[in-house]
Amino acid sequence: MNKIGTRLKLLRTQTEYTGHQMSEMLELSKSAYANYENGVSKPSYEKYIKIAEIFQTTVQFIITGKELPADIWSEKVTPFSQRLKELRLRNGFTQDEMAKILEIDLRNYQQYEYEKCTPKLEKLIKLAELFDVTLDELMGRNPK
Repeated sequence: MNKIGTRLKLLRTQTEYTGHQMSEMLELSKSAYANYENGVSKPSYEKYIKIAEIFQTTVQFIITGKELPADIWSEKVTPFSQRLKELRLRNGFTQDEMAKILEIDLRNYQQYEYEKCTPKLEKLIKLAELFDVTLDELMGRNPK
């Protein structure tokens, strides 16, 4: 089991939810949710946010184990592609510079901003560090 899966299982058992209840709340099959806890697969951005809301915690804690106050987030969620572009522009980077920082092809980076694909977890962490934001903020959760 990976660290994310371990934290998901810990949060689930602390809240006394069953795997079946989690799968229903997330609109997944039981095996799909079990795969999250067993480290076979990782949630999508939307599922990370939903899981954080269910457990009244943060995406940052689920992914990294670092605690943040869970009550600072509003219900509003900005799409990842929009948030990424806002952060890039606010920090004065071009798309080409971002691609070089992430060590990917420019076309791949553009697909992030155009909602064609999403970065892998290690790239998300690198982006959050670059922009000095939490993973929650990067993924579109908005502070109150």
